[in-house]
Amino acid sequence: MFGTLRDKFHSVQEGISASIRGLTISESAKSKKPENIRNVNYNAGADILHRYQLQWNELHELAEENARNAQDVDSIVAAIHEKLEHEWKSIFCLNNTLSVIPKVNDTIKNLMNQIGTLHEMFEEVEHALFELEDLNEMLDLQNRQVDHRFQLTLYKENKVSELNSARAKLASEHSEKILKHELKQQRTLRERQATFEEAFKEELNQYKATGSIPKTSRSTEGPSLDEIVLETDSSDFDAFLRS
Repeated sequence: MFGTLRDKFHSVQEGISASIRGLTISESAKSKKPENIRNVNYNAGADILHRYQLQWNELHELAEENARNAQDVDSIVAAIHEKLEHEWKSIFCLNNTLSVIPKVNDTIKNLMNQIGTLHEMFEEVEHALFELEDLNEMLDLQNRQVDHRFQLTLYKENKVSELNSARAKLASEHSEKILKHELKQQRTLRERQATFEEAFKEELNQYKATGSIPKTSRSTEGPSLDEIVLETDSSDFDAFLRS
């Protein structure tokens, strides 16, 4: 637009220059007329030319000033256009953003629903974890009970083994004592038998020598072999083994 104005100013300047040139040519032609004409102002054309030159200079300066103003206006219009385009882009972006707001609201609602669902799931998981902890405590308690029962069983088995060992030891000691007692009784019986044999031999020799058996008081003698009875009472030992 400003380029066309500049071209118009140049065409106007060229037209004015052409008119001035035509005026000077016509004045030169008029100057060739017979000199018989009097009272002619020969400086009138120069004044007109000077006036047109001044006007042309003014128009030229005005055209240049208008061109500068046009350039300034062009810069201002370009800046305004750029600003308007930037604002238009901002408005377009704002419109797009505003158009997306309902979708964002729907997305936020969905996220809130998902957060609520996750919160419920977290509560369920927490409850399940508490139950799992209680179950672990119960399992630990049961394992401890089983361990204690196993230890108690081992303790009982050890005690039973010790009791059996003690019973076997006592039975062995009892058997040894009985054996010693029987040996002692047999030794006593053998000693008595030897004594009785000696007494019998003496009585037999005396009977052979005298023909009669001397009478001896039985109060000072021990019991005869027929009167000796070995008593081995094992009831206590049997009761001990049955217990």
